[in-house]
Amino acid sequence: MRRFKQKGSSTVEFAMMLPLLLLLVLMVSEFGTLFYQLNALNKSVQSAARYLSDVSVNKKNTTTQMTNAQNLAVYGNSAGTGTAVLPNLTQANFVITNPDSEHVQIVATYDAYLMLGDSLNALMQMIGGSAATDFMTLNASSVMRFAQ
Repeated sequence: MRRFKQKGSSTVEFAMMLPLLLLLVLMVSEFGTLFYQLNALNKSVQSAARYLSDVSVNKKNTTTQMTNAQNLAVYGNSAGTGTAVLPNLTQANFVITNPDSEHVQIVATYDAYLMLGDSLNALMQMIGGSAATDFMTLNASSVMRFAQ
């Protein structure tokens, strides 16, 4: 083939592949963000459960200790000061129970915060799907034995 007939073909190929490459980059970024949020939620739940298992007296948790544990899970400190570990994370996301007399359990739920925000819902509606109200809810739990 002659060379002048192929001029500009690489630009056309790049233009065809660009949307797929951008989609791949956005997907990797979103999954990385979700993984980070899940990891942060797991670590905060584990820290709060460890705190409660260590400070409990007679295997009972007082209201102050439970509030301190929730503050530790949300803010990273028992005083409850500073910014939350994750956006929109509050003490209401955490449920503290004692399933038996030997253990403390903390369960947390968190609606994932997406980098694209509502753009994903708009895209789903554009291609004929239904909008997701909660794209993904992250769950974390930890059970620890009371200190002896």
